[in-house]
Amino acid sequence: MLDTSLELQYTSLTLGYFLSLLLFVFSVSITPGPNNLMVTASGMNFGYQRTLPHILGICAGCLILMSLTALGLGSLFVRFPVVHTALKVIGSLYLLWLAYKIFTASAPGAGKERTRPMSFTQAVLFQFVNPKAWTMGVTGISAFSLNGELLVPSIITVISVQTLLCLPCCSAWAIMGAKIRSWLASPHKIVWFNRTLGLVTASSVLMIVN
Repeated sequence: MLDTSLELQYTSLTLGYFLSLLLFVFSVSITPGPNNLMVTASGMNFGYQRTLPHILGICAGCLILMSLTALGLGSLFVRFPVVHTALKVIGSLYLLWLAYKIFTASAPGAGKERTRPMSFTQAVLFQFVNPKAWTMGVTGISAFSLNGELLVPSIITVISVQTLLCLPCCSAWAIMGAKIRSWLASPHKIVWFNRTLGLVTASSVLMIVN
């Protein structure tokens, strides 16, 4: 039998709380950012199935990151702002490198050497230098964790909702990329799309440094 006090804790998380949490997680997960832009490029160049490990790595990385934030790692940014600044610099440089790889990608099937989609492990590790992922984790935990006996249930709820919505949101961008590939009739157009997406990815650094 479920402990009545634990049951009361979960039922105290009202409908309004869930709706607000869902709206927050969906809005930050579906909007353009480093992860979504990269899976769009990957979906166009490699298809959805080969991009799936990348997507699952994003989901796993965000799950680990939010769990660490809930355990107190996120408070380092408050106590030591230089850590946050260093993260922004590292994340920006790495993102610019990824943007360059997208910009210089050839059309599918062209050339002897082809780039590979980001692996599961690479996607997990990228979340730790992805300032948007950290911002989402710190904001989500701080804004939607409740005090007292509801602390643990609310944190579990936040992390669970984020994990559940990550897959469909990233998948939507990857599928869009795969569809765009079928619309672009020539390799020349695909190359120019890669260049455009590379520039857009590089421009997202401006959101990081501001």
